[in-house]
Amino acid sequence: MNRIDKNGVRRSLLIRGLLFVLLCATSANAKMAIDFNPNLDFSKYRTFAYIGGVESLVRMQLNPELLNNRMHRAVVRELTAKGLREVQPEENPDIVVRYWGVWGSYYYGYWTVMYTTMSTPVTHKGLLGIELIDAKARDLAWRLFVSEKIIHSDPDKIWKTADKNIVKAFNSYPPTAKAVEEKKAERAKIDATKKPAQP
Repeated sequence: MNRIDKNGVRRSLLIRGLLFVLLCATSANAKMAIDFNPNLDFSKYRTFAYIGGVESLVRMQLNPELLNNRMHRAVVRELTAKGLREVQPEENPDIVVRYWGVWGSYYYGYWTVMYTTMSTPVTHKGLLGIELIDAKARDLAWRLFVSEKIIHSDPDKIWKTADKNIVKAFNSYPPTAKAVEEKKAERAKIDATKKPAQP
């Protein structure tokens, strides 16, 4: 398998993560989204390699190395439970796994009713993405997005919340036959709206 441009991956993942944070910044509750390629045969995936990820730990007392280790253990736990086996990146895995995370404090302001004072509440948000990449096609196979309001300052409690979302998301892996058909219908509908109108 060809080596992945780690710097390019880090830049693109971080930009994608920050954009997603902006889209979800007004949400008070957890939001989860799962995407996947419905044209793939997920039963062919037997091995995976974990290649780590990138974090932006804004104003949060989170240890990047500890986070990476916990993420690794969570991914191994979930995928081995599905029958896959972990190998090293140089051992030609069927899929490679990477993640990105943004944890921090986001400030926004508004005027009071009398327009005499400016209030600047603080929202603590966490964003997590996990991607399974088809190593041969070098394309997305399955992806998880989670946006969560952080109500704890304890890193262990923050991770506990993230881990619950990881467990919940992997309950949908591999996609069921029904989910595959629904995804195909969804993509067909999107493709139809992109077709130019007939003259």
